[in-house]
Amino acid sequence: MPGPPQPAYNRRVERHITVSGFVVHDGRVALHWHRKIGAWLPAGGHVEAGEDPVQATLREVREEFAVEAEIVPLAPRATYEGGPRQLEPPVAVLDCWPEPDHGHVDLVYFLRLVSGYPGVSHDPENPVFWFSVADLQAGEAPVNGRLMPFPPDVRALGMEAIRLVTAAAGAATEGARREA
Repeated sequence: MPGPPQPAYNRRVERHITVSGFVVHDGRVALHWHRKIGAWLPAGGHVEAGEDPVQATLREVREEFAVEAEIVPLAPRATYEGGPRQLEPPVAVLDCWPEPDHGHVDLVYFLRLVSGYPGVSHDPENPVFWFSVADLQAGEAPVNGRLMPFPPDVRALGMEAIRLVTAAAGAATEGARREA
């Protein structure tokens, strides 16, 4: 993807808030081939009017992959009573420029699959694929008979999502055993 545009005071540069959701199930992360962008991507898109980023992530995952998932809480929280509700913070904030005059501030979330495996892509020609760490480490996957590389951020974040979501599930299971 191109880098940020060079300063130009006679043109309008748009920036939108977007979200990406890396959904993990059984040690694999869901990605699809995005034909418009020409890249392997997680579910994601623009935050719509009236949505917070968590709502947008869950909606995009439902729309693009037809699965139900939940955000995995990974960040520490300050505790307080009263005041505004805390939203789950993203695990990463990316500065993306899909076009020279159009940027995205992309809020990245890691999710655990709740139901709907294996999912159904909103684009029937490009189904949902579930990649393991080894698949991502290989660096590429087939698209219509050709090997296409994973973008470096998608590859790294996909592997980290698998690691952290799997670890969180293990910690939850261990906690449940202790309580029993």
